Amino acid sequence: MKRKILLCLSLLAMMMTGCVDQINVEDVTLSLILGLDLDEDDHLVVYMSSPVFNKEAKVKEEKVEVKAVTIRDSRELFDMTVMALTSGSKTQLILVGKKLLKRKNWIDYIDPFFRDPKNTVTTRVVAIDGPVSDVIFFRPKDKPRLPLYLTNLVETDYRRNITVKTTIQEFRKQTMEKGMTASITEMKKDHKIMLTGTALLDEQSRYKLSIKPHENKLLRILQHKTKGDFPFTISVPLESNGRDKYWISFSTPNVKVKTKVRYDGHFIFDTDVKMRIAITERLFPFNVRKDTAKLQKSIETKLQADFERLIKKTQTATIDPFGYGIYARAYTYPEWKKVQNQWGKAFSKADLNVKVHVTIGGMGTIK
Repeated sequence: MKRKILLCLSLLAMMMTGCVDQINVEDVTLSLILGLDLDEDDHLVVYMSSPVFNKEAKVKEEKVEVKAVTIRDSRELFDMTVMALTSGSKTQLILVGKKLLKRKNWIDYIDPFFRDPKNTVTTRVVAIDGPVSDVIFFRPKDKPRLPLYLTNLVETDYRRNITVKTTIQEFRKQTMEKGMTASITEMKKDHKIMLTGTALLDEQSRYKLSIKPHENKLLRILQHKTKGDFPFTISVPLESNGRDKYWISFSTPNVKVKTKVRYDGHFIFDTDVKMRIAITERLFPFNVRKDTAKLQKSIETKLQADFERLIKKTQTATIDPFGYGIYARAYTYPEWKKVQNQWGKAFSKADLNVKVHVTIGGMGTIK
């Protein structure tokens, strides 16, 4: 009987606590998008986009810009402007301008997202090619509210491997990992907002270079991230002169990647990529059934050259977005330990051998 009474009292206390702590949605300004950038004088500018739940408001989205010292400081400035108390517990996106991304220790500004347990860890980190204000204050008439629009844009393109999707939790993991460098979604505002690919950061989390959607698919494969769709449209060298372009499109329902590492005065990585593809478009006459091996070899040659070009680009920039350093640490630890604090430099001197093996599993209904 005493146990039942204690249980009832506990439930009653929980219900009373919930009633006391509850906050009406009209009394909260939910920061769904947070933007960080630098002004002309290199001062921090913080932007916020939040939904408006007031029935009398004609515009259902509120956008605010303040100059602040830190993100936490900007919250007080936001509260001086908006109708309700600002909350970051539902933030969907953090937009960071390239000008800020190039600054040393810019990552310190997002410390509250790592430190405050009330903030969400599923927030996506996005690099903006150009002023963040161009994106924040964009009001497309044929699109839903900006937070919903941008969030869906990142999600759908991530499924097609056009870009990466880096949450604040994953970003923290990548920046703390010595065996790889971080990569985040990149977008820009021209006549409309569009995802341009992926921004690659260096060991200090500063912006280093950008890669296009086609290169991002190669990046994901070398990262052993083979989920989602991998549609390719490439020109294959079918003739010996190599001057003519023969365009072909295919999907890759099955991709398997294996990486081995050894050390012989420098790190040597051997990556084997096996792809089973289905042809979805062919803009040249070709007997696929008869000359399957020839077409497979041409696709392998083109993809292998693309892999090598991407790897060379990252090695020149002394960054490792693929995570080859993780393999070096796992299998050649004594040598890795010597260079772990300068892995980017060691990676730039490494040999990376990528072998692509393509099997045509589908030709389409027209042979």
